[in-house]
Amino acid sequence: MLFARQFVLFLFFLLLVLPTSANEQNDVSVKALLTKPETSQKAENLSLDDDFVLDPYQRGQPQSAMAGFMSALEGYDYERATQYMDFRNLSPETRAIAPQELAKMLHVVLRRTIWIDTGAISDEPLGNLQDGLPSYRELIGVIDTPSGDIRLYLQRIPREEDRVRIWKISNATVEKIPYLSQQYAYSNVGEWLSEHTPPHDLLGVELWQWLYFSAALVFYYAIAFVITWLAGKLVQRFRPQTHSEFYRFLRGPVTILLTIEFSRVFVEKSNVTLAVQAIMDGATLLVFAWIWLFVRLIDLLNIKLSERFLAQDKPLAIYLLRPASTVTKILVVIVGILLWFENLGFSATTLLAGLGIGGLAIALAAQKTVENIIGAITLYTSAPVKVGHVCRFGQTFGVVEEIGLRATRVRTLNRTVIHIANAQFIDLQLENISEREAIIYRPQITINPTASSLQMEAILADIKQLLTEHTRVAETPLRAVLKGFSLHGLELDVLAKVETTDYEDYLAIVNQLNLDMMAIISQHDCQLATSPLAYTDNS
Repeated sequence: MLFARQFVLFLFFLLLVLPTSANEQNDVSVKALLTKPETSQKAENLSLDDDFVLDPYQRGQPQSAMAGFMSALEGYDYERATQYMDFRNLSPETRAIAPQELAKMLHVVLRRTIWIDTGAISDEPLGNLQDGLPSYRELIGVIDTPSGDIRLYLQRIPREEDRVRIWKISNATVEKIPYLSQQYAYSNVGEWLSEHTPPHDLLGVELWQWLYFSAALVFYYAIAFVITWLAGKLVQRFRPQTHSEFYRFLRGPVTILLTIEFSRVFVEKSNVTLAVQAIMDGATLLVFAWIWLFVRLIDLLNIKLSERFLAQDKPLAIYLLRPASTVTKILVVIVGILLWFENLGFSATTLLAGLGIGGLAIALAAQKTVENIIGAITLYTSAPVKVGHVCRFGQTFGVVEEIGLRATRVRTLNRTVIHIANAQFIDLQLENISEREAIIYRPQITINPTASSLQMEAILADIKQLLTEHTRVAETPLRAVLKGFSLHGLELDVLAKVETTDYEDYLAIVNQLNLDMMAIISQHDCQLATSPLAYTDNS
């Protein structure tokens, strides 16, 4: 398993340091795609009465003109889009390109470079006069190119039929479209797919892009599957005892995670639009792949800990693994979903604040419960006592019947039941009587003081011989001596260890030993002291 753990750690490190294809030029999220205003509706809502200029394409204001232009592009109506573009005074090279083709080229460029918020453009007929630009120009965006930034403008120009001034994409911007298309056009495959698939999109991502990147995922999945299959074969060769769940872990979440990372790193950049980038930055598949990986990793850890507890003779600790792993999985899922919402553009700060306050209140209210659960975990893992063990806690003797998450149930020698909180139970001095390897035999024997010294020597020798020859009595400790004198008689100190942990078996053995000792005392014409003495066995 050591090689397997090292491989997994290396794989995690590799995945964490892999670069992503994040676009720092524009901050576009899935939330922006979902909440993007309908430009067509915005253009239609601007009635003719609201404009100083009556125009069938609502070009009397910069905002309405740009909204109409974007609406035409989103509807793939490039002929209508040309009504918002100024084709005057263009170079012969640019004029040689059909106007609809120029509109299509600009559509691709805008999809790949900038996110235009038409709501931020001035809705005044004369435009924003405080932006430092000429009064007839309105800035709509800036595109970064290898030769420098290119600024895109709307320009207020006279309408052809009546010379009334309206707003259009400036001819200087139109002149830059061929150059911008060279920098930001789709790849040859992308161009072919875009021309041979229906012009539909979802969340701003065109149909051909969904098909293209889905096919790329399938391709990278095949590569990832081969890699993890080879890794599994290497592990199986060098560590044949590796658990079968590890190979399922490789074929499942690790393969999927590698697939997604490959698609993010090696994706064809020329086919990535801002909408595609937003979907990728949302990392929906990536987040859920990581969640799946950590959930399966918890399962692997659960199996490993179960094997360890069984090897340590702590089978009861396995019962705690299921709730502990369930809680851990829930935390992983919650954290993953919060990160996913952040990636989508939705702020999770408010939710986290609410969870923090609620969690604090719950933690204060459930403080004792948490302490008892931790106590249960301690009892299961360290196992000072187990179910069925006889123990002494404080001044009480009893048999442990159940170790729950809140309390431990003990049946006393008087057959009553005590429920003691786990947090309190583990703080007590626990004496586990069932864990002893033998039971001490220490009878209190007092001989009548009329016995002579020769009689006492013979009695002690025979008692020691009796204990030494008994097959169930340990060699050490073992003694039989005259302890001293008292008002009741001559006190003997007899100590031995009976090799059994079964108390019933112990009673049978010491019963025979006591009878044999009584016979020895009688054989030497001695008697036990007449004063009543209690018998103890230190059990």
